[in-house]
Amino acid sequence: MYEKYFGLTSAPFSIAPDPQYLYMSDRHREALAHLIYGVKNNGFILLTGEVGTGKTTVCRCLLEQLPDDVDTAFIVNPKVTENELLSSICNELRIPYRQRATSKELIDELNTHLLETLEEDRRTLVIIDEAQNLSVGVLEQLRLLTNLETNQRKLLQIILLGQPELLDTLARKSLRQLSQRVTARFHLEALNKDESRQYIAHRLSIAGARGNFFRRSAMDSIYRISKGIPRVINLICDHCLLGAYAENQAVVSPRIVKKASKEILLDNSKFSRITITIISGLVGLAGLAIAAYLFMYVPLGGYSDEIEDNNQNLIETPVTNVSEYSEVNTPISLVTGHSDKGLAFDDLFALWGIYINDRNLPPCKAINPIGLACLELTSNLQEITNLNRPVIVHLSNALGWITISSLNKDNATLIAREREYSVSKEELNQSFDGSFTVVWRMPPGYQRPISLGDRGADVDWLVYQLSILEDDPNDKTTGHVFDKATSEKVMLFQKRANLTANGIVDPLSWIYFNSIEAINIPLLYQSESNNPPIGED
Repeated sequence: MYEKYFGLTSAPFSIAPDPQYLYMSDRHREALAHLIYGVKNNGFILLTGEVGTGKTTVCRCLLEQLPDDVDTAFIVNPKVTENELLSSICNELRIPYRQRATSKELIDELNTHLLETLEEDRRTLVIIDEAQNLSVGVLEQLRLLTNLETNQRKLLQIILLGQPELLDTLARKSLRQLSQRVTARFHLEALNKDESRQYIAHRLSIAGARGNFFRRSAMDSIYRISKGIPRVINLICDHCLLGAYAENQAVVSPRIVKKASKEILLDNSKFSRITITIISGLVGLAGLAIAAYLFMYVPLGGYSDEIEDNNQNLIETPVTNVSEYSEVNTPISLVTGHSDKGLAFDDLFALWGIYINDRNLPPCKAINPIGLACLELTSNLQEITNLNRPVIVHLSNALGWITISSLNKDNATLIAREREYSVSKEELNQSFDGSFTVVWRMPPGYQRPISLGDRGADVDWLVYQLSILEDDPNDKTTGHVFDKATSEKVMLFQKRANLTANGIVDPLSWIYFNSIEAINIPLLYQSESNNPPIGED
């Protein structure tokens, strides 16, 4: 539902155990190494972990790495009798047996099959998921299956995946013989805070995202609520992106995380294993959850007043989405900004869904490879309103650098130090010293401002944007020349956008052209139209 909105190729936070989405933390790598070691050494392997920590996904990753000479039986419904377990293994391995076969007959059929595969130099692996649900009798039957062997090696390898309760069961005195046969065991812990952030960024990247749509503070909230359990992180993130889509937001804030977690966790202040179990049941009701979530998020009405604007053609439209970060305005004197402008870029980039890991590059250089650039300007709050982009501003009276993330008629939302402030625009105007930095999306092939006589991918993109304004968005051909007719259209556009009408498409002009479609571009406010029309005066 939200994939197209965020430019994704697939849903990044599905709870299906897809190995391509596996984020290999240090503990996941170690768990996989234990599984591989156990398989190579014909062992009995035990992998445990809390609900949703990634046991099944790690195991499926193992399956993708197994050589062709390994036959596998994957048992996903372990609440069975001894006889039903043997039947399930035979079914998975395609071993024929007669109806109502006894356990002895099933074991004989299995043993015959294993000896035949041994002659073909093949191995057989049985994997049982949710093994904490196995009865003591079934576990004892598994021990007996490990007795199937030749003088050289075991005929059957077994991997048990289960929750911590499985360890308690195996610790029973009656199962000590089975426990002693485990040759490799590993307990998979939840992710820590840094790994949780990396996990979210990894899954977004696999799904085709060009950046991270979650603010750092939002990711920290997700970690705190999820306890670092990947399955719960997936559920929360999926609902967060749905919420951001419903609110027409380009990035997930802590406020959206709070709403999403309340929807799926009921009460995250009492988060526990019981809650996780409830979540597993709710997954089957995903359709109802999405419908309820959209009902909760989609506003029933927008802000009806108009933003005051000197340029009537450009901005005078109703704001349909107003930020609600704070119910009461904060006095500007209590706002704490960054003393280092470089740190303010983290806040601004988060609104674009970008998280920069490389701190060696200047922030504005680091975003160039993904088609973004910075523009330094000096003007006033009205010009920022006209641009309709989040900006970094410097506030006087030692308040520091801060990001303006949204505007309405009377108030502005500011972000700094992982906090959000709602302040009056009047107070902001008094503290704003006029300098600000805005991020803008470069057109394809951009090298420099373009003008009469130029050609290239950026000129082709410009012609296409102009065709959209003329209500004829069909000109996607290439090889265009920036001719006199194009120059005249550009000057008309610039005039109506209250820009210098010189026919040169510079970064400031591109910002306004980018508003035509505004795909994956964060805005200060949503309006019916952000663009000056092209046509007759």
